[in-house]
Amino acid sequence: MRRDRRALEELSRRLWEERQVVDHLLFKLTVTRLLLAADERRFVPQALEEVELAVEALRQGEYRRDEALRSLASLWSYDPAMLTLGELARRSPPPFDHTFAEHAVAFRDLAVEIDQVARENRVLANGDLQVVAGQLDQLSGPQVPFTSTYDASGQLDGAGAVGARLREVF
Repeated sequence: MRRDRRALEELSRRLWEERQVVDHLLFKLTVTRLLLAADERRFVPQALEEVELAVEALRQGEYRRDEALRSLASLWSYDPAMLTLGELARRSPPPFDHTFAEHAVAFRDLAVEIDQVARENRVLANGDLQVVAGQLDQLSGPQVPFTSTYDASGQLDGAGAVGARLREVF
């Protein structure tokens, strides 16, 4: 029973840590959204780098949580793949039953929020790309398909190539 309790405590601790990392990821995604909405493009690469760092921290946390889950599943002679938060809440003694149920609700809510912010970020980023494309059209003319960097008379068509190359980059 003591081994079970230690394994439950370890898993609960890992889940709390993971929730903090997921919350931090949501924060970083929200900062990115605010930068996009404020048209502060120069800071977006830094914000995206911080999002990547948060995602990497989440991956590491998932690994540690998986180790704790496998340890508990082994003690219970249970398939770790079947040991969901809902199942943990049903099978665990108090106070862990309540703790795991709270984790399930919190992770579900965080996932919904992250999905919403990520969608908003994509919409804002696509809007920025359309603005950039419009600016490129003003600088180099509207986008037309081309197969070479030469015009019909055999002259080098530098403006079209530059505009097209910039569009490729964006």
